[in-house]
Amino acid sequence: MKLRRPYIPIDVRLKVAERQLGHSWSINGQGRKERLRLMLKLLFANEPFQLDHDPALTNRPYNKKKRRYTPDANDPDYLIYRSVAGHDIKTRVRGDGAQHSDLGLRRKMKRIERRETRPIKKIPSRPFQTRQK
Repeated sequence: MKLRRPYIPIDVRLKVAERQLGHSWSINGQGRKERLRLMLKLLFANEPFQLDHDPALTNRPYNKKKRRYTPDANDPDYLIYRSVAGHDIKTRVRGDGAQHSDLGLRRKMKRIERRETRPIKKIPSRPFQTRQK
């Protein structure tokens, strides 16, 4: 079942960009959107970028009663801006460093879950053969 991705508010996006730059930018007369645009321009120049969940939402536990991920999907500590190419590589090819990609890690966890829920089939033993005289 595919879960809906929650909207990420501007305030959360600002916190993520500030964390990546290492300091906050407060310029008089600018709104939140303009500040965010300026910070992202400093981070990526003219390169296209995307906001990435780290770890990916598919690899986070989901509480169906509360309808929330753990950690929360909009937690700024678990979000990072990446270039489009970098985000694609992390998602499909390999993770950060030498880790599995996000999709590869999801497939691995599904295999482990299937293995744990599958009943163990015992192979029936046969009696030893005795020598016939």
